[in-house]
Amino acid sequence: MKKAYRIILWSVLILLIPFTGYPQLKNLPVKLGLKVSPNIGWMNPSTKDYSYDGARMGATIGFVSDIYFAERYAFSTGFNFQFLNGKLNYPDKRLKPNDTIVLTGEVIRKYNFIYLEIPLMIKMQTKDFGRFSFFGQIGFGTGIRLKVIAKETFQPDRGDSFDQQYDINEATSLIRESLLIGLGFEYHLDLSSRIFFGLSYSNALNNVLNGGVNDKSKLNEKSTLNYLELNLGFLF
Repeated sequence: MKKAYRIILWSVLILLIPFTGYPQLKNLPVKLGLKVSPNIGWMNPSTKDYSYDGARMGATIGFVSDIYFAERYAFSTGFNFQFLNGKLNYPDKRLKPNDTIVLTGEVIRKYNFIYLEIPLMIKMQTKDFGRFSFFGQIGFGTGIRLKVIAKETFQPDRGDSFDQQYDINEATSLIRESLLIGLGFEYHLDLSSRIFFGLSYSNALNNVLNGGVNDKSKLNEKSTLNYLELNLGFLF
């Protein structure tokens, strides 16, 4: 699936080459900026008896770089510090705190992921409508895991529930690959400065829980992490 997405992106690039206007390449315009983006993230598990347990709020702080290779086409890249969150529900077993008894029951686990993401997208922009212009983006993101914390509530089959917290870096994938799709508009303050607003969707292409194993079933944990993001930023 990931290979198919990359083939599509490179096909789009090849199709755009005839329209890039080679004489314009002597002075490539570059727009740099910053963005702050609240997001809603959710897990999509594929391990038996694991279930999605709701979406959670997060945020992204990023640096934006739009490198134009034609009047209204650009490579959009930069880097983002992402705080992505998700939640899963599944059966498992745990060691009772301050005891040697192993209990079976249900886990409600909240995941807090921190990634450094480098996106690479094609940005396609309309002509100006007064001070406004609209754009669409498509491409890929590569996120490097910085830290992952799991906070969970364990409800035993018998007895009272208890809370625990883990650093689970070793039970997650170092890299998160994703397909990125976005739409938005820019408001032109002057000839160079712009405010932009947009909505983007990130669909993970790989398992983010690679390395995790369920203590009860001994099955490998598998889940993607997706999010919907509202982009607010400024281009200089």
